[in-house]
Amino acid sequence: MSAVMKTLVIVVTLLVTLSAAGSIARAEVNPVDVVFQLFTRANPTQAQLLYLNDDAVLGQSYYNHSLPTKLIAHGHYGSPTLAYSMRDAYLEKEDCNVISVDWSVLAAGEYVMVAQNGVPTAGLTTGEFVNYLIIKGTPLNAFHLIGFDMGAHAVGNAGAAVTSGKVPRITGLDPIEAYFSLEYVDARLDTNDALFVDIIHTQVTYSIPIGHVDFFPNAGLVQPGCPDPDTTCCSHCRVIDLFAESISNPTGFDSLRCSSWENYVDGSCASNNHAFMGENVNVNARGSFYLITNGQSPYSQA
Repeated sequence: MSAVMKTLVIVVTLLVTLSAAGSIARAEVNPVDVVFQLFTRANPTQAQLLYLNDDAVLGQSYYNHSLPTKLIAHGHYGSPTLAYSMRDAYLEKEDCNVISVDWSVLAAGEYVMVAQNGVPTAGLTTGEFVNYLIIKGTPLNAFHLIGFDMGAHAVGNAGAAVTSGKVPRITGLDPIEAYFSLEYVDARLDTNDALFVDIIHTQVTYSIPIGHVDFFPNAGLVQPGCPDPDTTCCSHCRVIDLFAESISNPTGFDSLRCSSWENYVDGSCASNNHAFMGENVNVNARGSFYLITNGQSPYSQA
């Protein structure tokens, strides 16, 4: 069987499996399998574990209700270490709470089951954790939720579960599309989940916009310095490095609004609006933006 036919069989099998799996399961809060790792300038590398509705642990931690709070969720078969490069950049830049959402127990499993059960459960539990922090004194406008791969949809679910209003911002880092297609609005990250949703596409994601603003570095496909085909998470995981660098270099990833990569490359969009991709994005930006990056760190060409 040719490589093309093998790929076709895999894709068709996946689609049939997803169709047979049905709709996303009803989520339930799971305070056991979702743990929140807190990092602050007082404990920049040694996590303090926080749990939903555990007042004693929260009170004894370095969590500060008056500071900005970043919650970062890993993806399928991921671990909380995903957040560490972003954690380091954030804590160097500003005094804040960085919380790595550890839903690795729920994320380690067959793809469809994680999508159907793990993501909504992790999302609802994280949303209830945000509600808990708000009740304890954190203002709603302090929160920024960030998710990679399936974690993007988990934080989308979290945003939808917040009851006191919409969180200011959710960032989706190369959110995965399979099983989270456009018709599954309640299951996937979308613009209803926060006041502002920004998306960065680097490989395995939606080919059309799903946020208020969508960035497509290097067309949002194979990233410079990565193999094609890519079996090592090089292009997909590049989004983590890009976002972490944007925290330290907020004006490093200037991009142009454009209708397509082809039009961007041929200069048709040279006079269009600019926007910085990453942490320093203008929350009023709307549409699809394109840019070129380097193939190794530093990735910014600025």
